[in-house]
Amino acid sequence: MPIYPPDGIPYYVKDSLPPELLRQLTPPKDAREAVAAVESRLREGADIIKLFTGSWVSREKILPMPEPIATAAVRAAHRSGRLVFSHSSNLAGTQVAILSHVDVLAHAPEDTRGIDDTILRRAVAQGMTMIPSLKLFSGGDNIAEIRRVVRRFHELGGSLVFGTDTGYLTDYDVAEEFGQLTKAGFTWADILRMLTENTARLFKEQNSRGRIAPGMIADLTLLEADPATDPSALFRVRYTIKNGRAVYASR
Repeated sequence: MPIYPPDGIPYYVKDSLPPELLRQLTPPKDAREAVAAVESRLREGADIIKLFTGSWVSREKILPMPEPIATAAVRAAHRSGRLVFSHSSNLAGTQVAILSHVDVLAHAPEDTRGIDDTILRRAVAQGMTMIPSLKLFSGGDNIAEIRRVVRRFHELGGSLVFGTDTGYLTDYDVAEEFGQLTKAGFTWADILRMLTENTARLFKEQNSRGRIAPGMIADLTLLEADPATDPSALFRVRYTIKNGRAVYASR
């Protein structure tokens, strides 16, 4: 469950949750409460902690999470070996994510003003990963600028992992995400690494997953065509194999 900033819950969360559940979301007022909230989520079985370090409390205003609260939450999660994701939203939220040593930007910042090479280099230098989730923003007026930030993060050495924010988005189709990544200048091989090697490395499973090699776990996806000649093949799956057993066939 996300940990929200103390002065507001994201407006799109308010819009999507029933009142009885919304009342249960008590934002932490200080570092102590943030630690208690993280530890409670971990006891309930959470594998990842997500922070809204930059929260859209209205359609016009982003509220950054106070850095001491974010840092306390991150340290509590790291003590238990858990990754911390952040919805950073803008420059201020990204700065909080960096200062608190968040592991993953769950989305590219949708407000890119001030997101320059200096801030991106700081994120890369401390090993931060980014999930672009460009489909989430593809209807916005500044999608080209968001794509530029994602591309620049990659050029500076940042690791990218594929994701679409399915769950918040009710559309499960991944074609738009592949299309946006292609528009950002990524090759089929770049995108394949986001789906495989980079993800395995993020979760420290690179010795058993993410590559086809002897001794690796036999989780495989077989495509309808070769993405080197037809990039759309990346989202046209013929078979899915898990632990050596076919669990999906397109026909």
